[in-house]
Amino acid sequence: MTNTEHNMQQSKEFIRMEREGHIGVIVFARSERRNALNFNMYAEIAMAMRAYQEDEDVRVILLCGEGKDFCAGNDIGDFQNFGTAVKDDGVDPQSFLDRGRSPSIDLAFVFMETDKPVIACVQGNAVGFGATMLLHCDVVIAEPDARLTFPFVNLALVPEAGSSLLLKERVGFLKAADILYNARSVGAEEGQSIDLISEIVGKGEARARGLEMGAALAAKPPIALRVTKRLLKADVEPLADRVMEEFKHISERSTSPEAQAVFAKFLKK
Repeated sequence: MTNTEHNMQQSKEFIRMEREGHIGVIVFARSERRNALNFNMYAEIAMAMRAYQEDEDVRVILLCGEGKDFCAGNDIGDFQNFGTAVKDDGVDPQSFLDRGRSPSIDLAFVFMETDKPVIACVQGNAVGFGATMLLHCDVVIAEPDARLTFPFVNLALVPEAGSSLLLKERVGFLKAADILYNARSVGAEEGQSIDLISEIVGKGEARARGLEMGAALAAKPPIALRVTKRLLKADVEPLADRVMEEFKHISERSTSPEAQAVFAKFLKK
């Protein structure tokens, strides 16, 4: 357990951190509020993900929600309080465009910076940030009642956490426009058909399946897996640059103890 994880165990209020072998589990534990995210909960999730990112014994991160819903998105009370402060106290809203002052911005960047596979286990509603965080996950396991909702326009807001780019890349412009303009929900079957959901499992089975898939990933060479994720998540660059970047990593990895052990095992067959 890292120092950060130890501190989290002492201070967390809205999440739980659990360990299953090489899998670091983050449980959203605010079920009485449908796991809606307030400022403190954003910060706790970010701290937990950093702890697992730093812990070399953790190879996969798994996210799940307690109760009927995965995550109901941002706590609207926080938005209302922020609006009141802007109006009544003269707070400059632009002054919060810094990850040090905004827990939600910080968490979005933590998702982008995490190079270990992240698996989400979704039941019930995933709303707002609860849906957009799934676009940053590597595997999304859903139960039949899962519904991903992107309500921003109906709340007089706009998409967040890079979702205006990531959703378009995932499903194409026309489908992304339909989902975002109409602030509509995507059910499990549609979500799987347009590549927002990896797999649909039975009711109550998402976490077990997520742990099963996580264990399979955790058994793979961990550094090779992390570098592969970084390559997949990297910004688009000229093809020649990507080819050279890949060969640079192949050169580094082929001489590593991790790869040499795999080669030796293969040659013994």
